[in-house]
Amino acid sequence: MSVEEVSCLSEDFASRTTTSVLILYADTYFGRRMFQQFYGRKSKTGTCYRINACMWSESSVENFIDYCDTLPFQMGHSFRSRQSLPTVIDLGTQAEKANLGSTIDGGATQGPDNADGTSHQLNVFWRRNGPKLHQAVLASDLIVVELRSAQDVFDIVHLLTTKILRKTKRLILVSSLLTWYATPPLQRESVEEVNGETDSVENEEEGEHHEEEQEEVQQPMKPDEVEALLGPLEVAEDDYENSPLEGEAEGELELLTEDQYNRRIPHAKYFNWREAERVVASANSDDRHLQTCVVFAGLTYGEGEDVMESFFRQVWSREEHGLPIYGSGSQIVPCVHIRDLVTFAQRLLEAAAPPTSRYVFATDNSNVSWRRMVLALNRAFGGEKTFHVPPSEYLLHKNVELFTMNLRVENSTMNEMMDESDWAARGGFVDSIDKVAHEFIESHNLQPIRILILGPPLSGKTALSGAVAKRHYHVPTFTIEQVREEYKEHIEILKSRLAKFRQCLHEREKTRREEAKKRAFLRPRNKPEVKEEEEDDQNAMGETQQQPTASPDSGRQGNMESTRLVDCSTTVAEDDVDGKAVDFSLNEEEMQNVEALVDDWYQGNERAIQIRDTIASMERVLSMRIRVQPPSSNDPLGSSNPKKRKEGTKQKRVAKVVNKKPVAEEEEHNPVQQESAPFQDKALACMVRWRLSRPDCRNQGYVLDGFPETVEQARLVFGQTPLELPENNEDTVISLPSAPAGSGGYARTAVVRHSASLSANAPPESTELCDEDRLPDFVFVLTAPDNYLLDRLTAVSKISGETGSTEEKCLRRFEAAMANYQQQYTNAEYTLPNFFETASTVAKVLTPGGRTPTVLAVDVSGQPLLPPPPPESDFAVPEPGQLEKLLCAYVGPSHTLGLSPKQLFDEEIRARNLEMEERKKEMRAITEQYERELRECMMESEQRSVVEDARRAIDLADREALEERKRPLRMYLNHNIIPLLSKGLVEVCKRRPVDPVDFLAEWLMLHNPHDDSCFEL
Repeated sequence: MSVEEVSCLSEDFASRTTTSVLILYADTYFGRRMFQQFYGRKSKTGTCYRINACMWSESSVENFIDYCDTLPFQMGHSFRSRQSLPTVIDLGTQAEKANLGSTIDGGATQGPDNADGTSHQLNVFWRRNGPKLHQAVLASDLIVVELRSAQDVFDIVHLLTTKILRKTKRLILVSSLLTWYATPPLQRESVEEVNGETDSVENEEEGEHHEEEQEEVQQPMKPDEVEALLGPLEVAEDDYENSPLEGEAEGELELLTEDQYNRRIPHAKYFNWREAERVVASANSDDRHLQTCVVFAGLTYGEGEDVMESFFRQVWSREEHGLPIYGSGSQIVPCVHIRDLVTFAQRLLEAAAPPTSRYVFATDNSNVSWRRMVLALNRAFGGEKTFHVPPSEYLLHKNVELFTMNLRVENSTMNEMMDESDWAARGGFVDSIDKVAHEFIESHNLQPIRILILGPPLSGKTALSGAVAKRHYHVPTFTIEQVREEYKEHIEILKSRLAKFRQCLHEREKTRREEAKKRAFLRPRNKPEVKEEEEDDQNAMGETQQQPTASPDSGRQGNMESTRLVDCSTTVAEDDVDGKAVDFSLNEEEMQNVEALVDDWYQGNERAIQIRDTIASMERVLSMRIRVQPPSSNDPLGSSNPKKRKEGTKQKRVAKVVNKKPVAEEEEHNPVQQESAPFQDKALACMVRWRLSRPDCRNQGYVLDGFPETVEQARLVFGQTPLELPENNEDTVISLPSAPAGSGGYARTAVVRHSASLSANAPPESTELCDEDRLPDFVFVLTAPDNYLLDRLTAVSKISGETGSTEEKCLRRFEAAMANYQQQYTNAEYTLPNFFETASTVAKVLTPGGRTPTVLAVDVSGQPLLPPPPPESDFAVPEPGQLEKLLCAYVGPSHTLGLSPKQLFDEEIRARNLEMEERKKEMRAITEQYERELRECMMESEQRSVVEDARRAIDLADREALEERKRPLRMYLNHNIIPLLSKGLVEVCKRRPVDPVDFLAEWLMLHNPHDDSCFEL
């Protein structure tokens, strides 16, 4: 048997056991999911896949094996557990010899058998490795190529068409609808029709002018401008897909079919892609045993995103500028979920026969505009901001051609080949936005971190919450007091939006009417044939101005044709016959019409109605107070006297009739009392629910500080039951008996909370059903003995410098808070920690439910009484405390997308400022040390000079004293000794004795006139 015959038998035997698949490129967004579709699975015929994975990037070759370990292997084995399976199979001469030898022995080259007796092989290589790529192309039965490089497609098709193929190969090229980007419509209006329409427009200019004014009145502001002022329109999820958006005309756009492929005109950047598509389609031939198909895929999304990842990151991170709307936003962008595209490509590869059309569309069944996609993305993550990008700025944005496509295609082949169960998002991006957002969060590990910190008063909840939220997890933190303030600020923001919207409407309509009056005044002057009529009109205007009459039927648009001379600062002196300034401001009647028309617009705007309803409901929540009744005076004399008892009963009846007024009126008479009244538990729960539903809490999570305080509040905040608000303000205030006399406001509130929650601490029958988006993941209950808390209270009072009366008030508040804490945490049968231990989330569409929070008790008695002082530098990061590290160890790492460019910039600036500050501090220390040493040197020098001067003065004084003491001796010597001595010396010189000294001594003794003893000697 020859080598060629043996190799043919080997290939036939391998083809019956495995199906070879080539994926170009397995490291891209599409290629990875295509690899997942084949990895560890069997074909419809029961054979296994031998996968040839071609990498787009060279660095992905080494990392791809680690990526395979993260994939769930369908046969029950991981990739690395198969030790004898080769990572890369060399398809060169040595591999052919090895296959030949194994075939002769009666076996096939396989990896280790799996649980079901199947085996899988993987060949990983780089696309620039030409020999391995050619071998993989020739050895593969199914080839799927993602069009990223047209030259790679040309090389593969050239290789397949120049070789003799022994068995049929199927090639699928996944391209993009960008090659249809500039396809013109099939039916175009002729130039004559357009010219005729232009002439008709010019002839009917005056009639259309009035109609344009009517349209302007009906549409004073564009939807984009209304959205910029009031925010996007809130539409229910069920009606969002079918909600109409102005400016969209889907029906006017031509529907493209798969048989119109010869009409396609690509984007300017993708002409070579069209050539690659033509080459692949023309290579289809039964004689060559090659079946080809070109897939035009829409904008891909889902499972972590690719080109749309930046938009998801922006809306998840709540960036300031918002999401871009390219152009008008009305362009229809064909989309397809990445899982649907992969499934469709697999169906094309495994189909018994290729599709009849060589060109097929791969899109979902929706036709939505880019603006609607942006609004849906904002709705999914709680964003509101958008900004428009004009066509002149398209070059500044990346991949903008994908988001400015305006095509409607018919995906008939995809609908025929895929069952209902095969689709992941058949309804489109907008209809599946919640699922797509959930996939993005899961793929990037962006699950929100929800933390609740509870504990007794002065246990350090607030400081710990702020440190954990800001330093470690970058999530918002708030107390119930902060939630109330944010709730009120949000109401004021909504009111300011409405006021700005109304003012803008008024200015627009006023300006429009003034411009209409100006156009009406200037239009006749441009036509010389109507000068006489103009003079008559001016005369009539003069008479009308002398005798003004109010027109009751002037309408909301005003009498713009007849009223031409009114008070305004607008002047057109060059157009006036008399050279006088003409004013075009509106008179009082026209201003009233403008006000009425603006009021109709304001009252009829759908978004303004939603905001007004939101403000009304939020204000009803703020009015849900607990009115404490004043204590009744006990008069024993009056109770014993029957006359006074009758008078008291009569006064009570009269007071009951007189005071039978609405609650709102009572609140107006006592605003201070109503403002200081505590909120109901339902009102606090509504505020906290509102805060937890904000985008920052929905996306990133939260750290809730010290709330809820009771089990009833916990059920209202985290329960799944929706809270029903009162329909009017009369039902928002309830009355309860007051606290004992002499107690403070906190004590009264504590008494009210205690009386309202005594009956609410009943244990549930099974579990506490809670909402998935609100229930915390971790509940930390801080504990400490009473003496430690009292010591901390004393330390805090000393630092704050409180006086004796203030300390007593603080002590009373502390005792009341401790009593409420012990009632809810220790003395009750069903405590607040028990609530979270039995709490469980309810299953939703995308979440399985059953999530229970982790409840941990943390002892803080070992912490210092006072927090450590902040660092000296404003740019220094404080060191985390032991308690922070403990909580972070339980919670785990932060779930974020990493630092944004702005945060990275701010962090770099902070580090530089800190380094500069430390450098300045070092320089300052060096300078101070130098100055200090210089001062010490100068001081030492001055001291030395003083000492030296003193020593010199002493020496001088000593010398002067010595000289003074020597003066008598000198005088004596000069008077008595020196003359005689000089004579003796002269005598010595004269005589020159042998011993001058003895001679001089004898001479002096003989000639001394003052001492006779000398002569005796």
